[in-house]
Amino acid sequence: MHPPQKQPLPEVHRELPPPLSRKANLIVISVLFIWAFLLYGNTLLNSYAIDDSLIINDDVATQGFKALPKIFTSYLVDESRNVGGQRSEYRPVAKATMAIECGLWGRRPGFSHAINVLIYFFLSLMLFYTLRRMFHNYNILFPFLIVLLFMAHPVHTEVVASLKNRDEMLAFFFGISGMFTLLGYGYTHRSKYLVMTCILFILGCISKVSIAPMLFLYVLTLYYFTDISPKKLTKIGLILFGVMLFAIVVPVLLLPPSFRTNFYFENGLYFEKSLWIRLGTALLSLLFYIRILVYPWPLLYYYGYNMIPMVNLWNPLALLSLIIYGGALIYAFRNFRKKSLPSFAILWFLISVFGYSNLPLPVPGIVGERFLFIASLGFVILIVYFLFRIFKTDPKSLTIEMDSRIKIIAIAAILLLPYGALTFRRNFSWRNAMALYQSDLPHLTNSAKANYQYAGFLMKMLITDQNFLRYGVSNQMLRETIFKHFHLSLNVAPKEYNTLNDIGTAFLFIEKRYDSALFYFQKAIAVDSSLTPGWVNLGMAYRQLGNYPRSMECYKKVLQIEPRQIKAYFAMADLYNEMGDVAKAVKMNEAIIAKYPDFDMPYINIGNYHMIRNDTAGAVQYWEKAASLNPSAELCMQLSVLFKMHGDFDKSQFYYDLGQKAIDKARQH
Repeated sequence: MHPPQKQPLPEVHRELPPPLSRKANLIVISVLFIWAFLLYGNTLLNSYAIDDSLIINDDVATQGFKALPKIFTSYLVDESRNVGGQRSEYRPVAKATMAIECGLWGRRPGFSHAINVLIYFFLSLMLFYTLRRMFHNYNILFPFLIVLLFMAHPVHTEVVASLKNRDEMLAFFFGISGMFTLLGYGYTHRSKYLVMTCILFILGCISKVSIAPMLFLYVLTLYYFTDISPKKLTKIGLILFGVMLFAIVVPVLLLPPSFRTNFYFENGLYFEKSLWIRLGTALLSLLFYIRILVYPWPLLYYYGYNMIPMVNLWNPLALLSLIIYGGALIYAFRNFRKKSLPSFAILWFLISVFGYSNLPLPVPGIVGERFLFIASLGFVILIVYFLFRIFKTDPKSLTIEMDSRIKIIAIAAILLLPYGALTFRRNFSWRNAMALYQSDLPHLTNSAKANYQYAGFLMKMLITDQNFLRYGVSNQMLRETIFKHFHLSLNVAPKEYNTLNDIGTAFLFIEKRYDSALFYFQKAIAVDSSLTPGWVNLGMAYRQLGNYPRSMECYKKVLQIEPRQIKAYFAMADLYNEMGDVAKAVKMNEAIIAKYPDFDMPYINIGNYHMIRNDTAGAVQYWEKAASLNPSAELCMQLSVLFKMHGDFDKSQFYYDLGQKAIDKARQH
């Protein structure tokens, strides 16, 4: 006779927790809305800042709704036509929202910032409802304080005040909405909730792939807050993993190959082979995240090499980090079966921050405030939990004595007010790119890339913006500042390719000191001869010195490294033109037209070559084609003058109106 087999315990099926009353809902919505605008309302006065052009470029601004198909079928960054460019990051959702905005009311940064604040409000509201569903048997004050503190934390300013980082908010919004519906499935086992979660998770993934850790957070949350069986939990995890792969892999299969060059001044770990240094630096990065959550000052738009020093595992701070994180992990695992709330909060934080710790892979910038957007929720849950425990109050108590309630709210206010004030103040730094640089650079002496970026920003402004005096600086002051920050960058990373190349560019175009330009371009090439920008610029320097054979050698080297770099073709074509071989120059541009028929520059170049030969009719023929592809103000006005000179007043007026339209658009932007 066989002994009776032990039957598995049946899963407990429950209904969803009862919703809040209409009055309570109204209070929650009103408070969170007011709190969001108290914290970030001053961003409505801001313009565009660093990297905002990634989602509000000219195509988006001018095409509006018409840009949507291209947005969903291309990468966020696509500089593949530029020498040394990159093509990476499929994140269409944030850019699509910007295209819709531009389609409705044009390029208006104040409106865009208002949308950002509204997204933050809706995200926070969704977070409250998710936490309430998660903590269904807790006092409502518990999730409410968590959300208020989460909203106020200054570490989120980079996400909310920067339009480019709208993708972080949208990813978390869809991710936390998916958790809300997944909890609905955990309670009721109705398939419709799981389907909704899958859809929301896909939207989160194509907003930004940083939402990927939510896969593990979903499983963690179901384990802690529902009675779903381990077998079904595993099944759900596999389904969500498949959904995540679908969202990530399909764009990779349908779009051209992506590529990105990693540089030392972004993160030295890209080139570090020592396991001990990689571990030590990763632990130092993790310690930074704790420090900035507890003491969020100074906040900086970028870190990079050498703001977080590269250290070995035996560095005292690395060992301190190992003790802190090791202790937290041991505590979380020891209380895992008990499903204690502190262990859940710790695991939420560790899972969310792991991908940005430099442990699995080096992270661009080494560390970043935006990397804590999801992870900070675990930190806040822990803070509010201990706030209740300090006053010996059980968060699950449906009724809390007035004395304890007042003390909890008072201590929460002590955190909320300074955090809120820091957030409000930090928003002013994001007013525009110049304000951000001036605010943060005093704290970024050790950041090679931050100083390099500022020098490059000033160089571009000096070359393209004739109104730079509005910033209160003279031409000479700008030149001195440019070279000062390039040299500060080189002091931190003396063998950084980008800095050597760009300081050479400054000597080439600003100072017209061609020998100095040659020196720095040659140093850049000595660092990495496989990258093309240094070769292109070296060719330009030789060209300015009249050394055409050496210049031609440089351009041929570029095409040997990257055969599709069309700007190198243009440079070679112009060189042939200067050498008198106009036919060769035209032929090279025609080859580009065959490959890229929608690109206006080769038509402009061929038109220029015809004009040099006094063939006005031939020049106009190509310039008109270029204007049909890209009606720039300068080209249209030039055509207008030419047609007027030849008595064709109708066409002259046509191109004048087209050019004026381009000028008006530029003024609006």
